[in-house]
Parts: sequence; structure tokens; C-alpha cells
Amino acid sequence: MVSLIVVSGVAISIGFLVWFADRRHHRYGMLLLPATCLCAALILWVILQFAGLGYHPDLFWLAWLLPLVVSSAITIAAAWWFGRHREQADAEAMTAILKRR
Repeated sequence: MVSLIVVSGVAISIGFLVWFADRRHHRYGMLLLPATCLCAALILWVILQFAGLGYHPDLFWLAWLLPLVVSSAITIAAAWWFGRHREQADAEAMTAILKRR
């Protein structure tokens, strides 16, 4: 139970850090990346718990570290993707609005 709380807290913190470090974070919401990081970390944590790594004496650290590493990579990829596509969609919408006038 403690590992779930720790993984959740650190994943949310990583999500906010990635949001803060992204230069295009004004294009999407503030809670999008922390939610993405939290979901990825918890899904992998559950998978690792069902696989038995959370209870194995020599490998229990994998259930703590692996979700955080994988969710960090997913969050960085999501920041790149959301920032790029939202910027492109906003530019297309602005062009369409300006062409109507």
C-alpha cells in the first residue's frame, strides 16, 4: 500500500515538472501531463503487482522504479505530441477564422 502512495505522489510530481519544463505548456491544460503520468504509472504498477514483482524480496524495487521511469518517458512524449499538435490545430483554426472575413 505504501508503494502505491509513493508511486502516485512521485508520478504526479514528475508530471508537473515536465509540464513546467515544456516551453509550449500554454497550449494545453495544466493537469493533462500529471494525469497522463499518473495513469501510466498506476497501470504499470498494477501490472507489476499482479506479476508478483511487488512481493518478491529481490525484485520489489522494480515495482517502485519501473513505473516512474516508464511514465516519465510517456509524459515527455505526451508533452511533445500535445504541444506540437495543439499548436498546429490552433494555427489552422486561426487561419480559417481569418479567411472567413
